[in-house]
Amino acid sequence: MEKSFSERVAEAKAAVPCLSAREAAALRDGCEEVIFIDPRPAEAIAASTGLIPGARNIVLGDIASGHLPPDLADKWTRVVTTCQGGPMGAVAAHELKKRGYARVHFIDGGTQAWLDAGLSTVR
Repeated sequence: MEKSFSERVAEAKAAVPCLSAREAAALRDGCEEVIFIDPRPAEAIAASTGLIPGARNIVLGDIASGHLPPDLADKWTRVVTTCQGGPMGAVAAHELKKRGYARVHFIDGGTQAWLDAGLSTVR
């Protein structure tokens, strides 16, 4: 039996560490390379919170099926996922963790928390 989305979110949140928006911004602005991924459809990003500057839009289906760009081949790449409110970002992070990514986090509260922290997005 397939798990519901809410079950997948709960499982993801238990398995993957989260960062606050401020912690994610500090990581991005630090000297260590980090890739931000937003797994929402492009239309959903444009219609809501926009995209964190520098983040990549890789939809959840591609992440779950392993269709990832070549620069994500290194499983030690630090990855931070986000979505509008956090749940899809958590699931995306969990999918990456299940694929062997060792340094993956999601933003608690998603891009909305990013905006609420006074940080900007692009549309």
